[in-house]
Amino acid sequence: MRSIIYHQYGEPADVLQLTEAPELPAPGVGEVLIRVLSRPVHPGDLIGIRGRYRAPGNAAPLGPEGARPGFEGMGVIEALGPGVDSAQGLAPGARVAFFPARWAWSDKVLAPIRAVTVLPDDISDAAAAQLHVAPLTATLLLRAVRAARAQAGDVIALSAAGSLVARLASKLLVAEGYMPVGIVRSEQTIPALSSQMPGMQFISTGRADWTRRVYGLTQGRTVRVALDPVGGEVGSALASLLGDGGTLVSYGDLSGQPLTVPALAFSTRGISIQGVSVGRWPSLPDEVRAADIDIALDLARLVPDAFTAAGIYDLADIATAVRHAEQPGKAGAVLLR
Repeated sequence: MRSIIYHQYGEPADVLQLTEAPELPAPGVGEVLIRVLSRPVHPGDLIGIRGRYRAPGNAAPLGPEGARPGFEGMGVIEALGPGVDSAQGLAPGARVAFFPARWAWSDKVLAPIRAVTVLPDDISDAAAAQLHVAPLTATLLLRAVRAARAQAGDVIALSAAGSLVARLASKLLVAEGYMPVGIVRSEQTIPALSSQMPGMQFISTGRADWTRRVYGLTQGRTVRVALDPVGGEVGSALASLLGDGGTLVSYGDLSGQPLTVPALAFSTRGISIQGVSVGRWPSLPDEVRAADIDIALDLARLVPDAFTAAGIYDLADIATAVRHAEQPGKAGAVLLR
């Protein structure tokens, strides 16, 4: 069985390598064995490979066997473990998406049935490979907006607005009557995004006065909630745009730079910062997760063009794939086949 592995933290293109790994054992109780057909390269994957989930200099040691990345993808069931009910559609040959499962950047994975979604025929392979992480993050962000007591008509700012998460979140926000404003890096991407994401306005950080121009888009209204996967200068600027009592919701660290927010913003303006991570989604109650999966499937049907692939690479081309995944302005996800 082929598998991507790394033995030290570092730049993904430098430390990742394709290796032959032992075949996985037969699935255990409540598990299925999946032959993986496609899986996306997520920013979160690359953050882990760089060892950035821990404090600097405090990354967990990898051990002599190294580590294998990947936690989402789609494929075909090859075998069922004891206790798996085939009446649920979990049968050999069934097309499924999975999240979370270890070692998704391998030819095969073992996954608990709680982590497996049987795929309807109208969901494309590209959408199936991305069915969980981005759509579920979008549902978590919508909950965070509600928890921040945002009302219909309130301004919700989204950085990295061309990303799949932002595209899906904007769809959910518009449906609930919020006013989303997208922050992008390039002015040239705005016309295409505007046509693809009706109900959302955009502004580019390429303009030196972009923070002031936000008020022109919002008719002078301040931002109630900012949804930010970037951090650094962009996340800090969004925090400055928040009105009194506003909330910055952080769900990533694309810049690798810290937020710099004046301490008085918390005490005198009452702003707050909270974090959202799809890594905590699997611990939610079964009924909540089931409803979220239904939303994810609906989004895959409603906005299929959002689930496009910017590039598709074999596992053997992992270095090229991860470099492509971090190219600015790419249209869609990078998938490993």
